[in-house]
Amino acid sequence: MFCFQCEQTANEKGCTQIGVCGKTPEVAALQDLLIYLLKRLSHVAIQARKENILDEKIDIFACKALFST
Repeated sequence: MFCFQCEQTANEKGCTQIGVCGKTPEVAALQDLLIYLLKRLSHVAIQARKENILDEKIDIFACKALFST
């Protein structure tokens, strides 16, 4: 397991095993997937804004999803 989200590890290098936060490898993988998908969604939202297409629901979803990790 390697966790990109952990801010609690020694030397700020990320978790390499279940440790400080107790997160399982499955949860770490799902959080990484969520972050990846949010990056893709953000790219689409930016392109849509260039065409004057705005959707507040996407903005709210992205914020809530990001803070859930």
